[in-house]
Amino acid sequence: MNNFCDIIPHPDGWTYVMNGIESRCSFHTYELAVAAARVEMAKRKHSRVFRRMELNGDMLPVQPQPGSGLNA
Repeated sequence: MNNFCDIIPHPDGWTYVMNGIESRCSFHTYELAVAAARVEMAKRKHSRVFRRMELNGDMLPVQPQPGSGLNA
């Protein structure tokens, strides 16, 4: 079973949702939201699949890239 960490748009920028629970705060940039999600994810021992909400509402997996902060 995959546990998803969704990075989604927020009126103030970006936020993340883990296990259906939205972060208490928002972040000005997508990269800050990913970094904050990784910190929260490190506290939990479950592997996560990062997804990003596209303009059409689809949730697509984010492919880890060097320097993106998404590498495990």
